[in-house]
Amino acid sequence: MLLLAAGLLSGTQPGPWRLAERGVDDQLMRLRGPRTPPHRLLLVEIDDSTLEQGSWFADQAVVPNWARGIATLPWPRARYGDLSDRLLSAGAAAVAINVVFAGPSGQGVADDRALAEQLGQWPGRLALAAEMLEPADQAVGSGLTLVQPDGLIGALSRPPLLGLSNTVPAAPGEPALHPEHYGQRLLPGQGAAAWPSLGNRLLQAAGLRSRQNDAERWLNVYGPPGRFRHVPAWQVLDPARWALVRRQLDLRGALVLVGPTAADGGSGFATPFGRLSGLELMATAVANSLDGSGLRPWPASPWGRGLASATPGLLVLVLARWHRGLAARLGIAAAVLGLTLLTTGLAFSQGAVLLPVLGAAAAVIGLGLLFAGDAYLGELAERRRLRRTFERYVAPSLVREILADPDSAQGLLRGEQRPVTVLFSDLKGFTQLTTRRTEQGQIPLHLQQLNTYLGAMVEVISAHGGTVDKFIGDCVMAVFGSPLSRGPQAEAIAAVRCGQAMAARLQQLNASWAAEGLEPLASGIGLASGEVVVGQIGSPQRLDFTVIGHTVNLAARLESLTRQVQAPLLVDQATAALVTGMLAPISVGVHPIKGIGAVEVFRL
Repeated sequence: MLLLAAGLLSGTQPGPWRLAERGVDDQLMRLRGPRTPPHRLLLVEIDDSTLEQGSWFADQAVVPNWARGIATLPWPRARYGDLSDRLLSAGAAAVAINVVFAGPSGQGVADDRALAEQLGQWPGRLALAAEMLEPADQAVGSGLTLVQPDGLIGALSRPPLLGLSNTVPAAPGEPALHPEHYGQRLLPGQGAAAWPSLGNRLLQAAGLRSRQNDAERWLNVYGPPGRFRHVPAWQVLDPARWALVRRQLDLRGALVLVGPTAADGGSGFATPFGRLSGLELMATAVANSLDGSGLRPWPASPWGRGLASATPGLLVLVLARWHRGLAARLGIAAAVLGLTLLTTGLAFSQGAVLLPVLGAAAAVIGLGLLFAGDAYLGELAERRRLRRTFERYVAPSLVREILADPDSAQGLLRGEQRPVTVLFSDLKGFTQLTTRRTEQGQIPLHLQQLNTYLGAMVEVISAHGGTVDKFIGDCVMAVFGSPLSRGPQAEAIAAVRCGQAMAARLQQLNASWAAEGLEPLASGIGLASGEVVVGQIGSPQRLDFTVIGHTVNLAARLESLTRQVQAPLLVDQATAALVTGMLAPISVGVHPIKGIGAVEVFRL
């Protein structure tokens, strides 16, 4: 589902997703940084400094011809002719004027005639701007009006090249399209005739062709404002200044864009590096056409984008099937994500290709989170299983310590050898008491007394850090040193003190039972220390966590021996050796133990 969602979002590109993708594209541009535009492009800007120069000269007694009318916009059209003449005479290959000369000049017929004469000197080398006006309340293609310099076209035997100055405004979430998209795609799509852009007319005037399919490309900006070679228009118009500037500019074969930038103010066109003037945006389009660096989204079709977005995630899933560990899976996801980002970066920087990295990255990161979540839930389930298993045998505080190292707990359940002290406690004569009370119909009373005894013994065992292994009728088996161990000596001492405490607790119970008129109980306790096998034993339907081995059998036999030697608590030689120094074991001689042989036995 995750891969399907990533593919659908990348393919259909709903509004918020499209906006996020444009944010990623902008970030790629920022990471790449500014780049150098083609050197042959030059911007002649009608900027604030040019208007200020015009204002200064307008206040003088004598205004030079080149400075007349340049203090405010619109300019006299003859000034644009002067600019074009100077630039082309200096070796420029072609000039494009990004100003629409609509209707007759406000300066009079002479102004139009002057511009026409200058244009006629450079046939085919100049491109003028036209503009497609769209009614504010009507759809594109309905009531379109082409604004062009009709008077200049009719006055020249060889009309100048005309190109649209329109661009497609980049709305939030939409790319900045090459201006050719407006004239070659948008207009024909609305039933209007196709028109070339002013930038492409400039290339045509210079005898050049675009190195890319402009109408299908997005603008690939070169950096913040000022990346293109530029010169204020007044420095071209002023003969004295021009004599100095033209040697520095080297205009041989240059493509020149002329237009105002002063009116842009703080608006302009938003780019990842800041806002560009309309003239710089036009220059960016021309530069992209020259070096073929316009951005190209790949794949172009929605299905292709969806598949490309899902492919890295599919690769992660395939590789994850062979690696079940969380670390391995996260490593795979990180490696695929890194490879995806590297491929995206190289495709962008080397080939100006935009891959659907947002969907691909989201799918891979999402899979990584799912792997982590699955492992976390699996660990929680395993911890619950371990907790349920161990809480049947040990105190909750010990369970927390065991679960602090789940791997060790798993090893314990599978089985391992450990040094422990095993305690067996059994009631003497309890079988005969059970038979007599059963015949007297005192079974509830009998079970109540037994459960009271067993509950008290469990409390004592838990208080001394032991683990109740099992109940065998009235017999209690406990283990010290499993599943956690404080060391063989500490466990042996705790087991012996537990046996003493159990005997003392039974005396307290007998005193209370005597007051109730119940028969007292007597117990025998056997302790043995040594290596045992610890683990889960049983069938798949029923498992018990227990210990088995020679030490277990010896402890059970010592408990039975307490009846013969008339001692309430007996320990083997290993236990006696461990507690010597802390307690005072006394030998009661060597006794034959069934299935084991002669064993020296000790009491306290």
